[in-house]
Amino acid sequence: VQARDASTSDVARLVESTGCDAICIHLNPAMEIIQPNGDDDFRGGYDTLARLIKELPCPVIAKETGCGISRAVAKRLVDIGVETIDISGAGGTSWVGVETLRARARSQRLGELYWDWGVPTAASVAQLTDLGLSIIATGGVQHGLDIARAVALGATAGGMARPFLTAWNEGGLDAAMEAGREVLDAVRVAHVLTGSRNSDALRKQPLHIGPNLARWVPQETTLAARAQSLTAR
Repeated sequence: VQARDASTSDVARLVESTGCDAICIHLNPAMEIIQPNGDDDFRGGYDTLARLIKELPCPVIAKETGCGISRAVAKRLVDIGVETIDISGAGGTSWVGVETLRARARSQRLGELYWDWGVPTAASVAQLTDLGLSIIATGGVQHGLDIARAVALGATAGGMARPFLTAWNEGGLDAAMEAGREVLDAVRVAHVLTGSRNSDALRKQPLHIGPNLARWVPQETTLAARAQSLTAR
């Protein structure tokens, strides 16, 4: 909503002043609905993204905030030029839940009802693999093995926050850096144990999909999508 009401030049200055290489545009209606005094006018979202993609000199990433991205929404994002999606799926920090703790009365009851609303991270990754997107898997990712699993499903990268915040609180920058090294080690071990030289090879490994994920994306559908995606690459 803020991006809709800001000029492209204002957004460009924001990116430049922070030294960032890209900008994430948050898609967070569930969070805003529950948030006290949140923004609840979501008109113009697709047009805003299309404008920024066309006019900004840096990449624009469409990012959810804990509810995941469905295949139907991802298709619409691709149609307007989005190339990278941070899915931020259900299963990690619930920002609906965070706002529920701040809300009162009616909004609090709504927040409790929709606390776990959304598409789980793994399901969102699997649903989007054949759309030609770069997929950042976030939302409940706890360690390097989770990142490797996301890559095997079709993600381009994975992200997490809690392990680094915990490490920082316990030991500052050195501890956070060590946490990062442990994540990398875990990703590398997954590659070694599956005989995968790189991430592309990991994406070609056989999948073993459990019943919870299968309810969202049948295994045969996921395998076909991965095959199509790998062929395109």
